[in-house]
Formats: sequence, C-alpha cells, structure tokens
Amino acid sequence: MRRFLLQILGSILGLYLGARFVPDIDFQGPIKIFLLAGLTIGVANYFLKPLLNLIFLPLKILTFGIIGIIINIGIVWFVVKIIFHNYFVVGNYLSFLIFVMVIYLTGMALSGLGSPLQKIHR
Repeated sequence: MRRFLLQILGSILGLYLGARFVPDIDFQGPIKIFLLAGLTIGVANYFLKPLLNLIFLPLKILTFGIIGIIINIGIVWFVVKIIFHNYFVVGNYLSFLIFVMVIYLTGMALSGLGSPLQKIHR
C-alpha cells in the first residue's frame, strides 16, 4: 500500500516538476484536474505498466529494455493527450520526451523510497 501511495505521489510531483520546468509544456486548468491527472498516471503506472511489461517482455529482451521507455511514453501520452487534452499544452516531441522522463524518474525515486522505509519500521 505504501509503494502504491508513493507511486501516486511521485507521479503528481513529477507532473508538477515537468509542467513547471520543462520548456514548451504548459498546464492550463484547475488544481483538481492537475491532481487527477497525476493520480491517473500513478494508477496506470502501478497497475497497467507491469501488465504491459509482461506482454512486451520478448521485445524488452530484444531491445535491451528500450521498450520500457516507449511504454512510459505511451502511458503519459494517453493520459495527457487523450484524457486531459484540454488542459495540457505540449510544444514539441523533445519537450514531451523530457517531460515523460521527469515524471518517470520522480516516480521511480519516490516509489524506491518504500523499501528503505519498510526496513526502518520493522
């Protein structure tokens, strides 16, 4: 449960950092929509990403893990450009790639904190 909450928090934080500091990425909407977008990315990363990694495991082995980046791009693209298309303005593909990497690395960093925290509380 803790890892799930950290994944959601990491996605919201990564979404904020990406929208704030990546050029050509702009969020135009209320904070509720922003938090809902972060929640949607976090839930998709927690539940959908392991399933997609399993489905694309042969390609992941053949491409030495590069398909994992494409899965991340696909999840964020689906949330930002399909579900919340009225609120995010994406300037170009390079900015979107950097935006996805910020979200991914922030989520990975915060969800990785779950393991040391569990060891401390035991």
